[in-house]
Amino acid sequence: MRVLLVLLTLGTAGSLWAEDSTPPISLELLSEYHLPAGTRFEETCVGGLSALHYDPANDRYFAVSDGRREARFYSLRIEIAESDAGDEPRRPQIRRVTFDRVVRLKTREGLPYPEDRVDPEGFALLDARSAYVSSEGVARDGVPPFVDLVDVENGAWLSTIPLPSDLRPRHDGEEQIAGVRNNLGLESLTLSPDRRHLYAASESALVQDAGDLAAGVEHFARLLHFEQGTLTGQYLYPLVMPAGDILVHGLVELLAVDDAGRLLAMERTFARDVGLAVRLYEIRLSRVRRDVDRARLSPEARSLPVLDKRLILDFGELPILLENFEGLTFGPRLEDGSETLLIVGDNDNPGGRPAALRSTRFLLFALRRSLDHGL
Repeated sequence: MRVLLVLLTLGTAGSLWAEDSTPPISLELLSEYHLPAGTRFEETCVGGLSALHYDPANDRYFAVSDGRREARFYSLRIEIAESDAGDEPRRPQIRRVTFDRVVRLKTREGLPYPEDRVDPEGFALLDARSAYVSSEGVARDGVPPFVDLVDVENGAWLSTIPLPSDLRPRHDGEEQIAGVRNNLGLESLTLSPDRRHLYAASESALVQDAGDLAAGVEHFARLLHFEQGTLTGQYLYPLVMPAGDILVHGLVELLAVDDAGRLLAMERTFARDVGLAVRLYEIRLSRVRRDVDRARLSPEARSLPVLDKRLILDFGELPILLENFEGLTFGPRLEDGSETLLIVGDNDNPGGRPAALRSTRFLLFALRRSLDHGL
């Protein structure tokens, strides 16, 4: 498989980054793996994987299925090994993906979630027994988003993190007037390496912060920062709706890089006329913009800092077909010491093709943070 080395070039993505001394990130695509369409495990059809999280202590992964029926997550193994001797040069690749368990999420009362009362999207492992799970809610029915702590063994509810009331969907008759938009709620969730900082973000702007999402007009998703379960900050993440027949555009995942507020942010766009676009950015909570038109923001959002971002990777430059990629995680280190980044696609994509007919795709990258790339 042809590989691509993508380097982040300092000083080209705006003045806020021009003098940044943080080591740049380079990504090298190593492998692509297709889990066959219609794969079944313990009476479920594996699909709709919207989050991926690596547990290094047990060399296992967790993946959330984002369907509004039978809310669940899986534990799985991803075997990474060097390619066969006949391949030159030999490179690490994903050899096999196998599933260990499926865990059904439960309500506070210990019951399965009714249909259309939950839409799980994010997963962040807190410790050996518990994990945070985010639901983007079902705004059309007034169901709010949530971030819950759950038992990873049986899916039992343990606690709920209080969220700002701004996120709760509110309607005036048939018209939604506030809160997260339908299918554009809390899509992203990640914990810092020290497990003290939890970040969650809406996929798109709250209704009261943007109104109609017009092409070419900047709008802002909400990014929430919690420290040990308490909300300590809110930020605005900038998005611009592209032109075209757009079905969905927004922030689909965050991944904390360190304990100091540095994150990777993945955006995804799907349009009927041009198909998919996926891009990976870097953001830092300390890097905020001043050149922002806040006139369309709600009063409670006008004072929030607006994050700056710089592009790391346009997936359209990779030698692969684009997918509805939604989950990313750091994985195990390679033999040469390189970190790995793994990305999973949600095979029930916005185009509406049933999950049972499409494979689930995984990507494996080598990730390096170094000022000297040997180039």
